[in-house]
Amino acid sequence: MDTDVVDQLYAITAVVAQFDVPSETLVRYERAGLLRPRLVNDVRFYSEADIERLSTIRRLTDICGINLAGVDVVLRLLEEIRTLQRQLE
Repeated sequence: MDTDVVDQLYAITAVVAQFDVPSETLVRYERAGLLRPRLVNDVRFYSEADIERLSTIRRLTDICGINLAGVDVVLRLLEEIRTLQRQLE
């Protein structure tokens, strides 16, 4: 892949190691619609934006104790706030 055109991508194994979570957790987040990795030859690859989003998901679940449905609501609200901030600029 041309890195000039495509964001830096990380294989699921690298993400699992970085966040010290089982790959099943990442797949569960994907099934819940919280993450959308790119599939290349049936291998999941995560962008920098996915990594940032995963970090937010982990904070919300681990520190705040929010379930995945709640995380979905929080992430949508954060995106709405970002959209409104861009409109004000």
